[in-house]
Amino acid sequence: MKLLPLFIFWCLWFVNFSTRTVFSPLLPLMEDSLYLSHGEAGGLFTSYSIGYGVALLVAGRFAPLWGYKRTVVFGFIGIGLIFLALQWMESYLNFHLLFFLLGTASGSYLPSILPILTETYDYRHWGKAIGFHDSGASVSILSIPILVAFGLQFLPWRRLLLVLGITSLLLPLFFWKVSIEPKQHMSQQGSSYISLFKRETVWIIGLLWIFATGSCLGIYSILPLYLIKERGIDLYFANNLFGMSRAVGIVVPILIGFLIDRYGYRRMLMGSLLLTGLSTIALSLSPTLPLILINLIFQATFSLAFFPVGLAAISNLTHVSERAMATGVVIAVGVILGLGGTPLLLGVIADHLSFRVGILGLGILTASSCLGVRFLKEV
Repeated sequence: MKLLPLFIFWCLWFVNFSTRTVFSPLLPLMEDSLYLSHGEAGGLFTSYSIGYGVALLVAGRFAPLWGYKRTVVFGFIGIGLIFLALQWMESYLNFHLLFFLLGTASGSYLPSILPILTETYDYRHWGKAIGFHDSGASVSILSIPILVAFGLQFLPWRRLLLVLGITSLLLPLFFWKVSIEPKQHMSQQGSSYISLFKRETVWIIGLLWIFATGSCLGIYSILPLYLIKERGIDLYFANNLFGMSRAVGIVVPILIGFLIDRYGYRRMLMGSLLLTGLSTIALSLSPTLPLILINLIFQATFSLAFFPVGLAAISNLTHVSERAMATGVVIAVGVILGLGGTPLLLGVIADHLSFRVGILGLGILTASSCLGVRFLKEV
């Protein structure tokens, strides 16, 4: 396997994923700065997710025409410029607009990189390559809260975003040198959303992605608010606790990549969803700080297992000519409703009841969703 391109792809995914994880530990400060309720703060992620979902659909359809490499590069340039603009924005409405644009810039990445990955590496290495690439998200989930807690001792929260923006502008230079453009296929011209929407398999994977994203990134987005506002934990301690609970998750995508190649994506899909749901239920029922920490670790670890399996499932259930489009459709559905809807819904539930009630309900739904795996059909 070619290691240098895989490392660059990993760095790209780490930075791309950090465009969403960086706001979770900053959300309590943003909430106080903009005088927001929990529901209004969670609503910012809804704008991000709508933009992300729109970009997934557009990039999935047109990236083969624009060029996969160009799509990745322009997306990262957009990310960098938006983080620059965030340095001066003050109003809540403007934040919604920039979160939408940030989601749009970030969302073009996955539909473009998956064909590049599967073109770069042999079929027998897909699980390992996708798993290692996806570990960039796990490292982001672990390290960003800790880096934010450390960085806030020296810089205001807006300047931390500026650092991430500058990195986003530099990385595409390295990507362009090591990446290859996937070959065009004649059947690509005939691919359409209509043909994908007619497939039951696409809707099933999309539904599974909703619950997996909600239990992973949706809960991740509001956990600092939950720990600080509802459980009364100090901001600095909460962000470090939040980050350390993600430590085990670093190795999960890599391990899952090997397990996919050995046991297949169906068993791994069902197991990851069931364990994610059960650990989410346990987190909501944790009465003490030690139990919260233990269940945070389990929940964070299991919730990360789904995504490399989900990408492998998409790769196995679609032809290469429609892989980018299918990736865009499935992840768009999951992101808009899972990442976008979950923080908003949990925030509204918290305003009227508590975060714990919302997290419990989400855990039950996620555990139940594993039954949908049996209905997946091969192309």
